[in-house]
Amino acid sequence: MRVVLALLGVLAMTGCGSAPPPPAPAPADVISQQRERINDLDRQIVDLLAQRKEASEAVQRARTSSGGGRVDPAREQVIIDKYRAKLGDGGERIARAMLEAFRGPAS
Repeated sequence: MRVVLALLGVLAMTGCGSAPPPPAPAPADVISQQRERINDLDRQIVDLLAQRKEASEAVQRARTSSGGGRVDPAREQVIIDKYRAKLGDGGERIARAMLEAFRGPAS
């Protein structure tokens, strides 16, 4: 009995007698799944950007109604730095594009 248990232990450690790994998914399946994921993420990003735009507009209204400027360069630099730190140079470009798009027209 001990011999059988020892043999089973050796087989388990060497992978003998175990099922073969499942086949890798087909590239078309991976592409389809990841595109679905991207579409979902894009929907979330657009929704968050719409919320951010509303908040940015509210800040601008409050700032300009109290005599302040339309743009706060120091605050914008903080935002740019955060995006660059997380996403690299592409993050900086995204932050600059977002800030420009949501800045509103110069009055």
